Amino acid sequence: MEKQLSIIDPWASTNEIIYHELQTKHDGLSSVEADKRLLAYGRNRFRRHERTGAITLFLKQLASPLIFILFGAGAITFFLGEFVETGIILLAILVNAGLGFSREYHAESTLENITTYIKDRTRVIRDGREQEIDSELLVLGDIIKLSYGNRIPADARICTVNGLRVDEAILTGESIAVEKNTDVIPPTTLVSDRKNMVHAGTLVVDGFATAVVTATGETTEIGKIAGLVIGINRATTPVQRGLETLSWIIFAIVIVIVVGLFFLGISKGQPMLEMLVLAAAVSVGAVPEGLPIALTVILSIGAERIAKKQGITRTLAAAETLGSTTLILTDKTGTLTMADMALVGAYTREELASGVPAHPHRTSEEKNPLIKLALNNVDVLVENPDAIMSEWTFRGKPFEVNIVKNARNLGIDIVSAIAHSSPIIVPFNSTHKFSVSDAGDMYVVMGAPDILLKRSSVGKEEFVQIESWLTTASNDGDRLIAIATLPKSSGVVGTEDVTNINFVGVLAFHDPVRKEVPEAVKKIEALGVRVVMITGDLKGTALSVAKILGWEVENDQALTGEELRVLSDEELEKMLPRMRIFARVTPEDKLRVGMLYRKLGEVVAMTGDGVNDAPALKAMDIGVALGSGSDVAKSAAGLVLLSDDFLTISAAIQEGRRILVNIRKTIAYQMVSSLDAVIVVGGSLIFGLALPLTALQIVWVNLFTGSLPALAFAYDENFDHDSVGKKGRISMFTPAVKGQIFGIGIVSSVLLFLIYYGLIRYGIELQLVRSIFFVCFGSYILVVAFSFRSLYKSLFSYSIFSNRRLNLSVIVGICILVITMTIPPLRTLFGLVPMPAIWLWFVGLWLLVNVLIVEMTKYIFRRRS
Repeated sequence: MEKQLSIIDPWASTNEIIYHELQTKHDGLSSVEADKRLLAYGRNRFRRHERTGAITLFLKQLASPLIFILFGAGAITFFLGEFVETGIILLAILVNAGLGFSREYHAESTLENITTYIKDRTRVIRDGREQEIDSELLVLGDIIKLSYGNRIPADARICTVNGLRVDEAILTGESIAVEKNTDVIPPTTLVSDRKNMVHAGTLVVDGFATAVVTATGETTEIGKIAGLVIGINRATTPVQRGLETLSWIIFAIVIVIVVGLFFLGISKGQPMLEMLVLAAAVSVGAVPEGLPIALTVILSIGAERIAKKQGITRTLAAAETLGSTTLILTDKTGTLTMADMALVGAYTREELASGVPAHPHRTSEEKNPLIKLALNNVDVLVENPDAIMSEWTFRGKPFEVNIVKNARNLGIDIVSAIAHSSPIIVPFNSTHKFSVSDAGDMYVVMGAPDILLKRSSVGKEEFVQIESWLTTASNDGDRLIAIATLPKSSGVVGTEDVTNINFVGVLAFHDPVRKEVPEAVKKIEALGVRVVMITGDLKGTALSVAKILGWEVENDQALTGEELRVLSDEELEKMLPRMRIFARVTPEDKLRVGMLYRKLGEVVAMTGDGVNDAPALKAMDIGVALGSGSDVAKSAAGLVLLSDDFLTISAAIQEGRRILVNIRKTIAYQMVSSLDAVIVVGGSLIFGLALPLTALQIVWVNLFTGSLPALAFAYDENFDHDSVGKKGRISMFTPAVKGQIFGIGIVSSVLLFLIYYGLIRYGIELQLVRSIFFVCFGSYILVVAFSFRSLYKSLFSYSIFSNRRLNLSVIVGICILVITMTIPPLRTLFGLVPMPAIWLWFVGLWLLVNVLIVEMTKYIFRRRS
């Protein structure tokens, strides 16, 4: 381009001036010109917040209270001249900080990458035709089309408008939607008063418009604000906050214990300097510093797995919440069903009143008049018009797309119908449930048959006959859409004017239930998660789908929106535990039902796709937005489905359960060995025995045992779905977790001390005893890792070695122990002596005893659950 394009104060200019300045026209730019501008001005996006620098992220790993203990221990050994111990402690700090840095950096990348799957799309006119493109590809001068449910992708001057109202709260703070127009206004007008402009990031809540893009990316009003924000506060997840609290508690307990051991040793005549070094080592042994790292690994890998199953979690907190979900409020169309509706019938008003049976054999010609009327009320574009018609890809609302597809199958000229579609003057929304278009010589109304019937001019007897037919057809599972007309003399300007309409007839579509859904619902319910259908469709249609799902729904287990709106919250609350279906509901009804379920203690996941669903999605524990839904719904949800079916929700919930279970068993596994060094050293001091471990041995074993297997648990299968529980949010310390920590932890630590005590009393040479004890101390936590793959199920009820990363981590730990015991310089450094092979049976017996202790504990909790 010869000059830089810009337009000063577009709100103060006419469309003609703006077209001239931006070198564009009402039928849009050419693709070639758009590509040139994209190259010149860049993509339509804000400069992304810089990620935390690598050095800063690494230093952040050192700010843990558990690492503070390691620093303290390292400082003590350094000032006492124990440089080998100091070096090992520093190595422990570097290894743990390095692992933490690696996984947190990976977690940031994971969330950044998977959220790019959610692309905002924009309708734009290029090369003289409508098409849908990635919003990032918009450039100055593009002509965009806006409609109900769109997030506005760039700042733009409105060219034509039809009842457009925009929620600009994100920009101006004004909670009331602003009605837009095309009037020229003064240059000094403030952003909040620019009624002829739309701004990036704001939301269309009603109406239609075309607009010319005047600013993109950082030059938009919201982009300027974003540019002022230097940093970003990264929210921690509930489990991360819980573990941070736990870390400080461990810090306080370890300090108390270590100080106690130090003074106990002094009172028993141990040298002060030796006790200082030993106290430092015990503090290292008591610290489960791998916990925060393991948590980050579990959550980031869980988010990746959910993404592979076509579900995008917008935050790590959402991945956690999925694990504790107890109730799913699911929509029907597109989620439980295919959203691929085949036209199975077209019925005139006269036929409906006479009681014509559903699905009679119909010729194409008999269906055409109703379908042609319906085509007046669709807003659909063809993405690839150059392809043959049978391969066209349509963009638009799913139901409207289905009308166009069925019209094509009937041989109707949809090219002409789409090109000359009637302007819609009252857009459809989920509150009034109909739309109105201006067909030239009349208005065409299309919407829910029960709503249009009530607004029609049909007589009482005819009304009853048609209503009865609608009930019968919906009970058969049909999706019904009514067509009506209104003379131009009515002067329709709003929903209140749509009265006394001429009810023309009904189109019947059949939307089959997805084949995999019944099995997916059974799997979810087997986990203790209730599934409740909440839909805007007729009650009969919902009941028909429920029957296919295998639900036995009694009369008092299905409510319509009309019925629930006459109930008080107290009355409805009492009924909720039995409900299976809510039909004919509005988004306001969905919000009310969901909030009352939460009041009852349920952890609620709710699906939605419309603008009006956004409050309910945001208010629930986890909002689930359909990929085909509005931008507003997606922005409010914690989980976005790339494929609009229940199987994705089911898979995401199951993955959430895996995350929850893996968090619990990692906590139990990491904490169970924390008491070992405390009890064996304290016991030796109390009973006047020589100390069984040196400071160097404690640090060495702690560095290469529990941390690696704990990280491997993140890749584990989920064996404990049935143990999660049916109520309540994520709880880290369940009875099973507490039982493993305190039961196994104390018993194993006491047995470890008794082994040392027995070997000493048996008269075995002290250096050999210490070597045998060192091997027992360092090996048992590696071997029991296989038992900790489940906190409930028997070791022999699952494939023991199916987690290859766990196998590798255990092998590495054992190799470290073998190398330490067999290489003379290392053996000398750690104060060990060769262990005769005959003692291997003793070590093997010790390992078997620990596995049996874990398995007995699991058996006890299996019996109680």
